[in-house]
Amino acid sequence: MAYLEIVAFNMTFSCGGSLINEEWVLTAAHCVDPEDNIIMEQSYVHLGVHSLQEMGDPDVVVRAMSDIVVHPEYDSRFWGELNDIALVKLNHSACLSHLIMPVKLPGPEDIFGHESECWLTGWGDIDMEVPLSGREILQQVKVPLIRQCACLEAYPLLNSGMVCAGFWEGGKDTCQGDSGGPLVCLSGGKFVQVGITSFGNGCAKEGFPGVYTRVVRYMDFILDTVNPNIDAS
Repeated sequence: MAYLEIVAFNMTFSCGGSLINEEWVLTAAHCVDPEDNIIMEQSYVHLGVHSLQEMGDPDVVVRAMSDIVVHPEYDSRFWGELNDIALVKLNHSACLSHLIMPVKLPGPEDIFGHESECWLTGWGDIDMEVPLSGREILQQVKVPLIRQCACLEAYPLLNSGMVCAGFWEGGKDTCQGDSGGPLVCLSGGKFVQVGITSFGNGCAKEGFPGVYTRVVRYMDFILDTVNPNIDAS
């Protein structure tokens, strides 16, 4: 899990992300929208973070951003976020460790459904306008994937580049500040990144699960951007 500290022309904010190799981090396009005029040399990726109050821990690796590649068909004007995926290049390769490891990306052997065991992680708000407090420790929640046909009832313009996860009754969800973070599911005993936190209707609201960018639909974009430094298999 990566913590992105982003400085734009007139604002500062944070997002989540996931390390996919020593040089690249996967995140949501709306976190690094070119229209926000991101100042890369003042924006940082923190790796190996557990508590936001312990960012100076010697195990934490900090890198500035050297490049941002947003999906060419990203559209924030679309209801929700269309093609909400981007890649951030680190200014120096990250040193891998037991705390800093690339996430596995989906391959043809990985099949996921509503019975898959999946988790969300992030440092975002714990409810609408209720920020994480105390030591600001990385949060996680286990959620089910939701059938596409069922999720269309909540989000009629949902498309094949999106996947829903969460609970119809609400109560557990991602929220503000979690954008760009990973939705991972178990496959063959390994965690595989299935989605990227994208959007929703409120936070943990009944009848409205979260919507995530479906990573497998964008593997060509990812590989074309970072090749030959990554292997989806």
